[in-house]
Amino acid sequence: MPAHPASPSRSAARLRAACLATGVVAAVGVACAGCKPSARATGGDAGSPATMSPVVLDAGAPGRPIELFTWWQKTAESDALEELSAAHRRRYPADVLIDATAGASGQGRSTLRRRMESDEPPDTFQANAGNDFMQWVLVNGVDDSASKLLPLDGLTADVAEWRRAMPKALLDLLTHDGKLYGVPSNVHRINTLFYSRAVFRRFGLTEPKTIDDLRRIAHRLQGTGVWSIALGSRDPWTLALLAFECLLVAREGPTFYESYFGGRLHADDARMIADLDAFLEVVAMANEDHAQLSWLQAVDLVASGKAAMTVMGDWVRGALANRGLKLGDDFGEIAFPQTDGVFVFTSDAFGLPKLAKNREGALRLLETMGSVDGQRAMNAAKDALSARTDVPPGDSMLEKKLALMKSGPLVLALSGLVPARFADDVAGGLADAARQHDAEPALHALRSRYALLR
Repeated sequence: MPAHPASPSRSAARLRAACLATGVVAAVGVACAGCKPSARATGGDAGSPATMSPVVLDAGAPGRPIELFTWWQKTAESDALEELSAAHRRRYPADVLIDATAGASGQGRSTLRRRMESDEPPDTFQANAGNDFMQWVLVNGVDDSASKLLPLDGLTADVAEWRRAMPKALLDLLTHDGKLYGVPSNVHRINTLFYSRAVFRRFGLTEPKTIDDLRRIAHRLQGTGVWSIALGSRDPWTLALLAFECLLVAREGPTFYESYFGGRLHADDARMIADLDAFLEVVAMANEDHAQLSWLQAVDLVASGKAAMTVMGDWVRGALANRGLKLGDDFGEIAFPQTDGVFVFTSDAFGLPKLAKNREGALRLLETMGSVDGQRAMNAAKDALSARTDVPPGDSMLEKKLALMKSGPLVLALSGLVPARFADDVAGGLADAARQHDAEPALHALRSRYALLR
């Protein structure tokens, strides 16, 4: 997740001190000459260019560092990477971890693609379970003969434990021909809406259960100076989340969503056209400067009472909590209207590149990620569900999500369903549509790229 603008200085100072104390700064500079810098070190927000060197997360005895590439970001005092580092240090005190964070997810994927295609991979990296991850296994589009990742079976005995403790449906998204290529670190619910209880009390609003309720809230707030919905679309994937993973699922149901993005329908299906019109209607409820803001800056509008709601994956919960807001008192979390019984999910997964410079170290880190201690540490920081069913949820909200995840229906996020080229081009079409207040650019992108789904 993106970095909180006000928080990195103290963390960066701690990390620099740790580097100096162990004398590994020079080694870091050599080992990571091609790394993408960390937004955590720059103090920049999501999507801003990174300008400093990667950060040493774990300053153990000098040795070959383990480069960990993610788009996770620090939010206030909560940092999943630092928690993972602490858990890994308990297991392997001598390992040195390098945080090669690359800003927002769109920026991170572009940077990762360049490195993977030039055969300069990090030692391990984040991708979303499904197509986003498996593109590096099925490089030739047919089988794993040209895979850029190693199967983990046979490399670590922990695979057998993961198969017992993690849902088969989740591991299947990281598996080809019976071989597991990745370790899932969490499970996030995409179709969620967060709202300010203070704003709702002030204007006498109630939790929206239907899309019509969103319209009523927007009408009630018109002219008050408070936006109905906070939106940050500087990274256009947030528009796809709203249009498809939330609105389309709400309006047409998960079966249509999966059929459409499985390439089994027509690109200009009338139901998709109607959904794009509904998307523009919701965008019209949002802050006018959304194209200049990140999703995290949109969260700040809700936290400050300048907007009533925001639509985003449930990682927002941690972002709000780390601004000193309490779930149930200061903000509420609900399913996106008309999707209460549906779990649209994604999972961050990590694999082992064939050309990893520190294969043994990366494998040790993957073992930590898949362990009970590692999963508990990372997901406590992210307020997320663990990928392991034997790690108890931290509170009643997570317990409800776990029950829903087990009962279904489970609906895979767009990043797991479609090729990256399709997702990027359609997100760009949605951005054009939002800017022009016309659905045609988004529909054109869907028509021109739909063949990629077949």
